[in-house]
Amino acid sequence: MRSMTGGPPQEPESRGIPRVITYRHVHIGPGDEPPILRYGEVIYKAKGKFLAREGTAFIELLPCGEVVVKTPTPDPFYPREEEDHRNHTRLETQVYQRIGPHASIPKLVSWDPVTFCLTLEYLAHGNLRDYVRSHTGTITPDLRWKWAWQAAQGPCVLHDADVIHCDISPRNFLLDTDLDLKISDFGGSSPYGSVPAAFASTRYRRPGYIWDDPPHVNDDIFGLGSLLYFIMTGMVPYEEVPSDEVVARYTRLEFPDVSHLSCGDIIQQCWNSKVDARQKGALSTRSLNTTN
Repeated sequence: MRSMTGGPPQEPESRGIPRVITYRHVHIGPGDEPPILRYGEVIYKAKGKFLAREGTAFIELLPCGEVVVKTPTPDPFYPREEEDHRNHTRLETQVYQRIGPHASIPKLVSWDPVTFCLTLEYLAHGNLRDYVRSHTGTITPDLRWKWAWQAAQGPCVLHDADVIHCDISPRNFLLDTDLDLKISDFGGSSPYGSVPAAFASTRYRRPGYIWDDPPHVNDDIFGLGSLLYFIMTGMVPYEEVPSDEVVARYTRLEFPDVSHLSCGDIIQQCWNSKVDARQKGALSTRSLNTTN
């Protein structure tokens, strides 16, 4: 367990490894003395404005206001876990470098192999999930269609580079100042069928998914169907249903009714794994090619 807030640390019987680690983001200028550490605290020297902690990294907006830096979460109490965090940013960098510049992904600015920090363009409107939730009722049908097309482009770009994202969801798609959508967060992905460090959450995970099986493009395609459902409705599939019941319904191939949605047939094809992974770009014509 990790805590991003202050408060008294909780001490186990011994003062070896704390049960709770508290991170303190501190801006330390020239000549400033670092604050005194309390038991269970880690002082993190801030590089800019703290934006989020996503999984294994801190994300900060640098003072220039145009780029963000992802820094692996330090963890001196668990060196192996800290190394895993570094490996995630290293892998993410390798995916960016393999794909190269592309309109469907954030721009790679730099990678520091010494600090394992990854610097990317700043996408001012944040992730799709939060934006949709905070702009209910103001999103036009044309904007939803633009997002649907752009959402389909993202996994296609990855698959063309032999990368499976493994965690398709609205939180892993970001919006720039023009509200263009870009796929992101490749630290848990699977290049060349390697073992991924991430997996999709319940409503974006295909039925029959087996943890130990090699990842497949259908994992991303199913998640794309649920992502399109979210884009068109502003809700996740079966939003009010407990997760274990969602798993049971998916296993029975019971999915939400999408017949009333303008791209309902596309969503259904994704959920039924009938979409050709190389043809997802056909969303630009408001239809997807399907396999027989």
